[in-house]
Amino acid sequence: MKYWEGVIYHTIESLGGEADLQEIYKKLPDFIDLTEEHLRITKWGERPAYHHIVRSYISNMCQSGLLRRTLRGRYKIIEYKMSENQG
Repeated sequence: MKYWEGVIYHTIESLGGEADLQEIYKKLPDFIDLTEEHLRITKWGERPAYHHIVRSYISNMCQSGLLRRTLRGRYKIIEYKMSENQG
């Protein structure tokens, strides 16, 4: 699993295994230190650069079978596995 995929996976896992993009964006900084480059507002959609990174990786994760889109902008871990610290 690639670094960003792992961060996104753990973010969604911490939100109960399913989450909206906005929840993912808000919770993600708990798992990664976002740099100024990540927080830079882009000319595409006037969003922080890390939003584009997250959306790209989520798309790839859906194609590879790690996630499933349940609603527009909402994603679920396919095979939910509890973290080691949860038992």
